[in-house]
Amino acid sequence: MKKKIVCLLMAAVMAFGMTACGGKGGESDNNGGNSDANVANDDQVTLRLALWDWEVDGPSTYEPIIEAFEDANPDIKIEVVSSPNADYETKLTTMLSGGDDIDLFFAKSNTALPGVQSKDFCMNLTPLFEENKYDLTPYGTVIEQQMTFDGGVYALPFRTNDWVLFYNKDIFDDAQMEYPSNDMTWEQVGELAKEISSKTDDGIYGYCFNPKVGFIFPALAGTEDGFDITTSDLSCMTKALDWILDLQESGAMEEYAESVSMSKDQTYFLKGEWAMMWDGSWFVQNLSNEEGLGFEWGVAKSPYWEGTEKNGFVTSTPLCINADTKHQEEAYRFLTFICGEEGAKILATTKLVPGYMNDEVLESYKANLSLDESSIEALTDNVTYSFGEPNPVFSQIISAGQKEMELVLTGNETPEEFVKNFEAQRAELIENAE
Repeated sequence: MKKKIVCLLMAAVMAFGMTACGGKGGESDNNGGNSDANVANDDQVTLRLALWDWEVDGPSTYEPIIEAFEDANPDIKIEVVSSPNADYETKLTTMLSGGDDIDLFFAKSNTALPGVQSKDFCMNLTPLFEENKYDLTPYGTVIEQQMTFDGGVYALPFRTNDWVLFYNKDIFDDAQMEYPSNDMTWEQVGELAKEISSKTDDGIYGYCFNPKVGFIFPALAGTEDGFDITTSDLSCMTKALDWILDLQESGAMEEYAESVSMSKDQTYFLKGEWAMMWDGSWFVQNLSNEEGLGFEWGVAKSPYWEGTEKNGFVTSTPLCINADTKHQEEAYRFLTFICGEEGAKILATTKLVPGYMNDEVLESYKANLSLDESSIEALTDNVTYSFGEPNPVFSQIISAGQKEMELVLTGNETPEEFVKNFEAQRAELIENAE
């Protein structure tokens, strides 16, 4: 291993400058027993990078890119500081508040980014981009939609996840029906789900969401062009709630309460029980790596609501430079490598969609997938939407809406009550933040 890795559970004392495996960063070897292998020479700078679940994702996702960066930049070493997924946001905030010398960190998601940005933890990258004439065009709409605050860019997307429609080709073939297309409204998907459910055996549903609130709520935000979760009239979201309730009542979609009670998740698509499922593009990796799947599958572009622009929901994994880093130039080099063309080409080989996309990266992505052209088209060149203008209470408002939505899906609240309660909670959160 060329890099220093700190990847065990981070104790609370980390917040005051301790690493997970030793003392203050840079003052102990922190090599996990390889005390001679990773010692940097006097001319090297060590950058400390915070992320989550290194043990799970590091070897396949991050390690090849970090090694490539270190090979290209022998004056820089990367030290990974990792914590478990469930604890990451809390640990990261504690570290940054306590003045820990983290140089770069991943925000847990684009919805979590506004919270850390509002605490002045993230460096405004716009001056660096302007100084270096860095081209942001290959990142598409994500920079403007999710990483720009008051005119400044505060992160780059390492990965992006377009929400798309996965479908089981074998189920459609057995029903002698055409596959979903790359231009379908949610209303059309609903009718298709009902039709295919009527032509298939019991236990197979025409459509299903992954029954987790975070995987369903984005569909509600797509019911209005230019939706902003802090300012829009929330009554527009009842359209999606009525649509879901109708599918449940018709039997074309498994009831949400039943799915949750059985702890179902997206793996039930892998079991061949759902003809269609709306999910993030990362699921391509799961499907492609699944051995003995037993059926052919495809991807269609995200459905959109009648009367709205043809677009789809997008999330991202932002990477930030700590505003207090002592190694700004080196951190910038790493940021633009891992989130730029070099890192994107490597990431694409893992069947994940990089935040940076050009023709070469796209070819790298396509070369590692066995998908038809229609499915490749579904995963690329998408017009995207998110939850609106990022703000410090972004994630809190989304969380409140998700809880109210779950009450509707379980029959404990009407869509109209959802609007009333959600609007009241939103107003309170915004007022308390001022």
